[in-house]
This record gives sequence, C-alpha cells and structure tokens, in this order.
Amino acid sequence: MTTRRFLAVLLLAALGAQAAVIEVPFQRNATRDAILLEARVNGKNVVLLLDTGASHTVLDKSVAGLTAFDLKQSRFKQTGPGLRGEAVWARVGLRLGPKVWRDRAVVVMDLSEVSRVYGRRIDGILGQDVLTEFDQVTIDFKAKIIRFGRPSD
Repeated sequence: MTTRRFLAVLLLAALGAQAAVIEVPFQRNATRDAILLEARVNGKNVVLLLDTGASHTVLDKSVAGLTAFDLKQSRFKQTGPGLRGEAVWARVGLRLGPKVWRDRAVVVMDLSEVSRVYGRRIDGILGQDVLTEFDQVTIDFKAKIIRFGRPSD
C-alpha cells in the first residue's frame, strides 16, 4: 500500500469516527428538573425522558399503537422504583438523531401518570438498553446537547 493510499485510509477512518458521534438537543423540564429528548417512533415525533437508571426503554401504549385492553391481556407486570403496571414487549422503529433502529425491543405500558406528574406529554423513557450501545454518553448542559459516542463494538 502506498503512503498516499495509507494516509487516505487513515483520514477516512478518522472522519468516520467523528461522524459516529450523535448530537441530540434536549430540553429541561423545569418542574421536575428532567432531560427530555425528541425522537421518532414508527415515524412519529415523540418526547422521551432520559432515565439513566431505567434498565429498558419504555414507550406509552399510544405511541406503540396498543390499547389499555392490550396491556390487560399481558401477564407481564413492570415493576421497579418508579413504574408499576401491565406491560408488554413490542418491537418498534426508533430514531434518535441520525441513529435508526428498525426493529428495537421496548417495553410498552400506560405512561399517562408520568405525563401528569411532569405536566406535559411524555411518550416514553429512554433507558440503559439504548445508552449502553454507545462507548460514552455526554450531557452538555450549557449547550443543551447530549453526545452519544460511537456505537460500541
């Protein structure tokens, strides 16, 4: 390999690594001092609450196209420090900035109480299952941007 070709490969690799950082703007919910991100689920704009303590990403039943009846049929109960209720596993298309998961497993439950507590519509909770797919996640409070480092291998 020539020196010129080798340098070109190194340059492309460096540019690819830089492009792999995903920057997503966020808002802060003043009432509960929470970080809210805009995303897309199955082609719809949604608002997700960032929860580094949540093991799984959770979506509201309406976002996933399910009803309260669908949840009642479930034998799966989601319990944890903050959420309790009927839940089902579903697969959705999820987009966070330029990153797209076409068939992402998520927990679906009724999040209407979460929306009530936060005083605005909350469509879901972004959990560790997504966060751990990146080598690092950085919250820049001054710029109001979350940087998701390149995907982990």
